Amino acid sequence: MTDIPILVVGGGPAGASAAATLAEAGLRVLLVEQRDQLGGAIHRQAARGAAHAVHTPARHRRNWAELAQRIEAAGSRIELRTDTVFLGVDGDGRHLFDDRAAGRVFARTVRAAVIAVGAVEKIHPFEGWDLPGVMTAGGAQVLLKETGVPPTGPILVAGTGPLLLAVSAQLAKAGNPPVAVLERGRPWLRFNALLQMVGAGPQLGEAASYAATLLSQGVPYRTGTDILSVREDDAGLDIRVRRSGSLHRLRARHVLVHDGIEPNRVGIPLSDPDGAVPVVLAGDGREVLGADAAILDGRRAACTVLARLGMRRPDGQVEARLTAARNVQAALFNLFRSALPEPTPETLICRCEARRLSDFRSLPDDASTREIRLMGRFGMGVCQGRFCGPTIAALRGEAVPSAIPPRWPLRPVSLAALADLKTDDLES
Repeated sequence: MTDIPILVVGGGPAGASAAATLAEAGLRVLLVEQRDQLGGAIHRQAARGAAHAVHTPARHRRNWAELAQRIEAAGSRIELRTDTVFLGVDGDGRHLFDDRAAGRVFARTVRAAVIAVGAVEKIHPFEGWDLPGVMTAGGAQVLLKETGVPPTGPILVAGTGPLLLAVSAQLAKAGNPPVAVLERGRPWLRFNALLQMVGAGPQLGEAASYAATLLSQGVPYRTGTDILSVREDDAGLDIRVRRSGSLHRLRARHVLVHDGIEPNRVGIPLSDPDGAVPVVLAGDGREVLGADAAILDGRRAACTVLARLGMRRPDGQVEARLTAARNVQAALFNLFRSALPEPTPETLICRCEARRLSDFRSLPDDASTREIRLMGRFGMGVCQGRFCGPTIAALRGEAVPSAIPPRWPLRPVSLAALADLKTDDLES
């Protein structure tokens, strides 16, 4: 039984921290990462053969170097499977994995599972968000980290939150500073939140360095500004924005938008530390607390598993530090809190079914959830309401549940590879 590994899904800071902590306690670990390298979004490594020229704060570099050293020191106690996707659990309790490099599905038995799949980026839809040249700021940051090359042409960064500063400064250091950064909130007017941030030394220092980079490059940082619409023409993108009640027009080749992040919960197993096979969530996939806290939360998850196996008690020091990180995130939320603008009638709400706000408004005011789905076709596409669900919930004042509960697989899988899995095909 002791040779059966602990499964850790996700090779970002939380997953790497959990894997290292479990291995250091003498346990075997199966660490599964869907990409070809560990790192996650915050520590995304350069693509094979690409130069990694993206500026990152020194503390993040130190944190990842320490984690990588711990993973390496664990040696054979950690079995690392990259290019591999965790699919779910079959009816016999086997954990299934899709080895993308080999094109095969394999099964394993595990003692417990730590799920550390990170967060997903949010976008508040506006007219034109689906046009070529418009993408999330987080997605652009990942591409920049992987290639070291920024998008060509004028770039506008807009939305809300501290990531706007980070991405904009990294673009500037990579040689293409944005034409402007448009922040929806008014952080300078949130005095109580600013006072709460005084204790967040590392985060404040990081923000100050980003701000200094933008200031040195002459990049305007406009608060209280919303994107209302983006239209495409032969010269690029025509962007209509509203600032302090007045309308303005801007032009760019790319628009990078970001409206915060939230835990990735779609199709993810519910936390069940007391189950026959304990399942514990970790990192931003459990609670968005930031990159530094994700390492702590990975340790917390590992200690929870160890306690369940009778090997260690929970670490009270870690819980106290996570509480401090939670307070910082609450202050950040208040700092950037702002009202969302009403989308225009032509705004695409459901990309899967090409349904716009005008289509939603044409439904009866008393339409039930079922009628919204079947008559309006909202939430009926491939994503099953992952994108449009929150927007519709905000428009109608109550949640629009999925037609089905989250189910396996977590990610698409080749039917041919799945069909090749034999009922007795269980890796040791």
